[in-house]
Amino acid sequence: MVSPDSLPPDLLPQITSPTEQAWLHTVLGSIGDGVILTDLNCRVWVMNQAAEQLTGWSAEEAVGQPLFQVLCLVNARTHQPVEGLLGRVLREGVVTGLPRDTLLLSRSGCEYYLSATLAPLGHPPQIRGLIVTCRDVTRHRRLEDSLREQAERERIVRRMAAGIRQSLDLQTILETTVTEVRCFLHADRVMIHRFEGLGGTVVVEATASDCSSLLGQNMGYFGVAPQHLESLRQGQAQVIPDIFQSDLEAGQVRQLDEWRVRSSLVVPVLQQQDLWGLLVAHQCKGLRAWQLQDVELLEQLALQLGIAIDQAQLYAQLQTLNTSLEAQVRERTAELQEALDCAQVLKAVTDRVRDSLDEAQILQTAIQELGQALGTDYCWAALYDDRQTAATVAYEYLGPAGPTHLGLRLTLADYPAFYQPLLAGTPWLAPPVEVLPLAYQVLRGPEGELWIHPIRDDQGVLGELGVVTAGRPGRALLMALIPQVASQCAIAIRQARLYQAAQAQVVALERLSRLKDDFLSSVSHELRTPLSNMKMALKMLRLQIRPGRSLAADAGQRLGQYLDILEAEYHREANLIQDLLNLRHLETGAEPLHQTTVILQDWLPPLLERFRTQADRQSQRLRYQIDPDLPPLRTHPFSLERVLTELLTNACKYTPRDQAITLEATAGQDELTLTVSNTGVEISPEELPLIFERFYRIPRRDPWQYSGMGLGLALVRRLVTHLGGTIEARSSNQVTCFSLHLPMTSDLPAPAPAGRGQIEPSR
Repeated sequence: MVSPDSLPPDLLPQITSPTEQAWLHTVLGSIGDGVILTDLNCRVWVMNQAAEQLTGWSAEEAVGQPLFQVLCLVNARTHQPVEGLLGRVLREGVVTGLPRDTLLLSRSGCEYYLSATLAPLGHPPQIRGLIVTCRDVTRHRRLEDSLREQAERERIVRRMAAGIRQSLDLQTILETTVTEVRCFLHADRVMIHRFEGLGGTVVVEATASDCSSLLGQNMGYFGVAPQHLESLRQGQAQVIPDIFQSDLEAGQVRQLDEWRVRSSLVVPVLQQQDLWGLLVAHQCKGLRAWQLQDVELLEQLALQLGIAIDQAQLYAQLQTLNTSLEAQVRERTAELQEALDCAQVLKAVTDRVRDSLDEAQILQTAIQELGQALGTDYCWAALYDDRQTAATVAYEYLGPAGPTHLGLRLTLADYPAFYQPLLAGTPWLAPPVEVLPLAYQVLRGPEGELWIHPIRDDQGVLGELGVVTAGRPGRALLMALIPQVASQCAIAIRQARLYQAAQAQVVALERLSRLKDDFLSSVSHELRTPLSNMKMALKMLRLQIRPGRSLAADAGQRLGQYLDILEAEYHREANLIQDLLNLRHLETGAEPLHQTTVILQDWLPPLLERFRTQADRQSQRLRYQIDPDLPPLRTHPFSLERVLTELLTNACKYTPRDQAITLEATAGQDELTLTVSNTGVEISPEELPLIFERFYRIPRRDPWQYSGMGLGLALVRRLVTHLGGTIEARSSNQVTCFSLHLPMTSDLPAPAPAGRGQIEPSR
C-alpha cells in the first residue's frame, strides 16, 4: 500500500494530522477486500495489498495508471471489456456493481470471477474520484456453477425419465437426449451410435451449424480403442481429450480427423448387460478437458436410455403380442362366423332333406346354399350312372358371371387319374391341373381353386360335389363344409331313390294285385270252360245211353264226338295245370336236363308245319329261314320244342290277317340264334319289359278274345334260362321279334337240389 506522501495533493488538505494519515493507512491495510481509489480521470491513487494480490500490480506501479488497465474486467463468455460503468458513476454519482459474469484478468495471466462495488468519492457536484471495492468470488462462482450444472443435469435426467414414463417412442427419446446434452455441454456434436450385427449406425445426432452430419453413417467401432471395448461392455466410459494423444488406432484417428473431431467422450448404452450402443460427445473446434460431471451426466443418461430401450422393447413385444392377440381374435371370430355360416348351410340342407323326398329339389337347394355361403364362382353336383362309367352335371350354382355347364357329360374311363381316387372315396383338394378333365380346367381358370368331394354313402359313390373359388373362402371352412354337404346330398339321393323304389314297389304290388285278380279270373275262366264242355259232353252221353232208350243209327258217331270232346277238354285242363307245375319247378330249381344232339336243319321244319293249318285258316303267311351250315346243337329237345311252340302259338294268336310269321335260325362264333317274328303288331316300350312276367297280359285287349293265363312267356323265359341261353324281345315299326340265343357248348346251370320234380310235357 502507498504511503500518505504519495496521496494526491487535493486529498492531502483533508488529512491534516499524522494520526489521520496513520489511521487511513491502517484502515486500507486492514480491509480484506481489494480497495482502489482513483481521481476524476480514473487514474489509480491508492490500492491496498488485497488489490495488489488480485490485479498483480504493485501499488507503486499502479499509481497514475488508468483504472481499466490495472483492473482489467472482461465478460466471462465473450471476453469483451466491460465498459461504461466508470463514466456513469462519475457522471451520476451512483453506486453500482459489476455484472455477474465478469472476469478479472490479472497481470500474471490468471482469471478470477470478481465481485466489485464502484462508488464516487464525495457527493455531486463535489465528486473527486472513485472508490472501487472488489473481491475474488471465483470459488463461490464455481460452486454456484457446479450447483447450477448439477441442478441442470438433474433437470435433464428428470426430464428424460419423465419423457420415458410419458412416451414409448424410442426415437423421440433418443432425439431429445442428444439435443439436451449438446445444449448443456456446449459440445459440437452429440450422437447415439447403435450396434447392429458386426457394424453400427448413427441413429440420432445433434450438431452445431458448422459441423458435418454423421447421421446414418456406418461407423463400426470408430472412435473406440480396441482395448477399451471390454471396458465399454462393462459400462466404463472412454474419455479422449485429444485424439492425437490417445491410444486409438491410426485409421480411427484419420477418420476422426476427417470428421474434424478433436476431443471425444464415449459412454456405453447397455441393455440388460449387453452393449446396445454408444452415447458420444464430440468437440470439433478445439481441445476439451472433459470434466467428471460431464462423464457422470452421460452415464446417468445412458442408464436412462437403457431403461427406455428396455421399455420400448417391452412395448414393442406388447404391441406384437397385442397385434397377435387381435389377429387371433379376428381369426377366431372369422372361424366362428364360418362355423355359423356352415351350420346355417347344413341346417338349410338338412331341413330340405327332412322335409322333401324330391331329389332334384334337395340337391339344387344344397348347391345354391353352398354356393351362396362360400361366395363361390361356380358350384356343381355331378351324378354317376349305375355302372359308374359316366358323370353328368345335373345341378349347378352360377357365380356373378360364367356360362352354364348343366348337362355336361364325362366318361370316367377317359380320366382314370382323376376319377379313380373319387371312386375310392378320396376327395380332391386343389388337384393338379394335368389330371383334370378339360372341362374342369376351364371351370377352374388360371387363378381359381378347385375342390371336389365324392358324394358317397355306405353303399358306394353316387356322384361328386365340386366348388370353384378364387381363394376367398378359408381352407378350413371348405374342408369342413363341403364333406358335410356332400354327405347330406348322399343321404338325400339315397333317400329319394329308396322312396322311388318304394313307390315303384307299391306300383308293382298294385300291378301284381291286378295280375292276381286277372289270374284268378283267367284261371276260373280257363278251368271252367273245359269243365263246362266236359259236363255238356257227359250230359249228352247220358242222354244217348239212358236206360230203356234204344240207340239210334248214328249214335255211335255222336258218342265218338262226345268222347273226343271229353278227351280234348281233359288235355286242355291237364296242360293248364301242368304249365303251372312246370313254372313252379323251374322257379324253385329243377333237376339237370338230359341233353342230346339236334340237327336243326332237319328238326325245325316239321315243328313249323304243325302250325301251317292254323296259319292258313287265319290267312297268315308262315315261313322259315334256316342257315344250311348250322352246326349240331347239344340241348334238351323237349324244352326247346316247348319254347318254340309257345312263341309260334303267340305269333299265330296275335298276328293279324295277311301278315307274316317268320322263323329264322343263324349261327355266330359262340352262340346260335333262333328268331320268331311277326308283322302287323307292336308292343309299346312301357309294356315290353313286362311281357315275361307271370300272369301279365297286355292291357287294352279283350281277355276273352285271346284265351290264356299269362304264363306262356314266363315259362319260356324260365325254360331258356334252364337251357343256358337268353331271350329278348324287340318291337317297333309294327314288327315284334323274339330272339333266342343258345350257347354252342353245354354250359348249363348246376343241378338243382335233390327232390325237385322233372319238367313234364304238356299233353
